[in-house]
Amino acid sequence: MTKHGLLIAFVVAVMTAGIPAPARAQSPASSSAPTAADRQAAAKDFAEGQRAFTLGDYPRAAEAFERAYAKSPHHSSLWNAARSWQRAGEIARAANLYARYLREAPPNAPDRNSASSALKKLTLKLARLDLHAGPGLSDLRVDGDTVDHPSVYVTPGTHLVEAMAGDHKVQQTQKVDAGAVVSVALVAPPPPKPKPEPLKSEPPKPSGKLPPAVVFVGGAVTVALAGATVWSGLSTWSQKDTFDTSPTQANLDEGHSRQSRTNWLLGATGGAAVLTAVAAVWLVDWKKPAVEKPGDKPAASLQLGAGPGS
Repeated sequence: MTKHGLLIAFVVAVMTAGIPAPARAQSPASSSAPTAADRQAAAKDFAEGQRAFTLGDYPRAAEAFERAYAKSPHHSSLWNAARSWQRAGEIARAANLYARYLREAPPNAPDRNSASSALKKLTLKLARLDLHAGPGLSDLRVDGDTVDHPSVYVTPGTHLVEAMAGDHKVQQTQKVDAGAVVSVALVAPPPPKPKPEPLKSEPPKPSGKLPPAVVFVGGAVTVALAGATVWSGLSTWSQKDTFDTSPTQANLDEGHSRQSRTNWLLGATGGAAVLTAVAAVWLVDWKKPAVEKPGDKPAASLQLGAGPGS
């Protein structure tokens, strides 16, 4: 088919409403059928590609044919873009377009045999990556370029395969030789494990006993009462001397009063001492409260002690 005949055939194919492009050949950027304006723009790009191809500007021709396919998908654009990239020396891009043409062109397409033959020759100089993206991965790319098929032809060397797992990028480098077919599997990383919560130390349970301060207060009270008892005893003894010197009823009554006070203070001092001793031995918790730390193991301990007044 001549270049003019091919252009006419393409224009008729994309402009005729009765022969729409197959759904599988739709541009990835759009899931809706091309409009009449899209088909007109595609025909202009196709014509530009034909002119550039005739002039030997193969990269420009290939880009024009790809623009035509993006606006109104048709296998003729893929065939011409593949031929143009092959003439331009971009054999990997050409091979991928030949492969796409063979997937989308009908069985009776006039250029299927030529495309198969060209792809077979190119694969001897290229390698093929068969990509396998695990669940949760999207936006599969090879060397930064989005791929539209899990089988991608690349030049020999090292290539970067990547995909997105949410906000995280999954990457893998793969070195290939000419003629090799390599399977590359990308797997999303497992979700991060939640951080364990720090162990909370429970407050010490109350022992039901009195605090040591009770013994200290009781001891202070006992000492104060003992001091008052000594003072009262000396005062009573002094009053006895006064009565012996002057045995009057008034001195006798005062002596009895001071004696009663001394006896009361003596009893109070003894009672405070006994209560303090009982509290110190049986009622007070002398253990120092321990502060638990995460990871500490409980340790057994035994403490004995006696407070003041015992």
